[in-house]
Amino acid sequence: MIPAWMQKKEQFAPPGDGGAFAVRSLKALGGLLARVRVQRGREGRLRLPALWKLLLLLALLLTLSLSRQPLLLLALAALVLGYASTLPPGELWSVLKPALGAAVLALLLLLPAMLLWPEGRGNNLILAGKVFISIIMVNLLNRHTPWNQITRALRQLHVPGVFVFVLDLTLKYIVLLGGLMVELLTARGLRAVGRDRHKYRSVGGVMGVTFLRSTELSRQTWEAMCCRGFTEDYKGL
Repeated sequence: MIPAWMQKKEQFAPPGDGGAFAVRSLKALGGLLARVRVQRGREGRLRLPALWKLLLLLALLLTLSLSRQPLLLLALAALVLGYASTLPPGELWSVLKPALGAAVLALLLLLPAMLLWPEGRGNNLILAGKVFISIIMVNLLNRHTPWNQITRALRQLHVPGVFVFVLDLTLKYIVLLGGLMVELLTARGLRAVGRDRHKYRSVGGVMGVTFLRSTELSRQTWEAMCCRGFTEDYKGL
């Protein structure tokens, strides 16, 4: 005979919020890594060397910042927005969103001056427009040029090798450590059942493991530099 308690059907419905924290963190980290990672396949839109793109960007930014003519501002805005309109909708929004945020922030910072000196309101609006166009141009360069080509272009412009080396390593280890955090959060989300009342403890564990891994990577990098006799002559990845 089977006992009565073994014949009862048990339905376990764990409360929500078991993996919401991990899902939100994964989305945030995934968006960051998507911006930093090399976007292969997109660099062929404008077949120009990275050095020429960088020089063209610097020339446009210098012209935009020094000019006081609204007509030139409108011409550059039409040129940049016309080129950006050829992008897919999702990519277009990712280019315009930071520019809109920077323009709104500039307007908020200039709002007291616009209220106290109404006669200079036009110049303040032009300044916000310059910020908007500048951020779009930088985002377009970032979207269509891999980071290793940008750092190589900086080296060709005789930027100190140590600066380029630090920039390359920073971007590389952002991707590596970000991928490690994604794996840790994925493992935590797969093991989470029910409501997690100790989210900050989970954050501390993920950050602690990431810190230990970053320390180990930095030590390995330093030892590799010493073994190879690094002389600050760095040409880029």
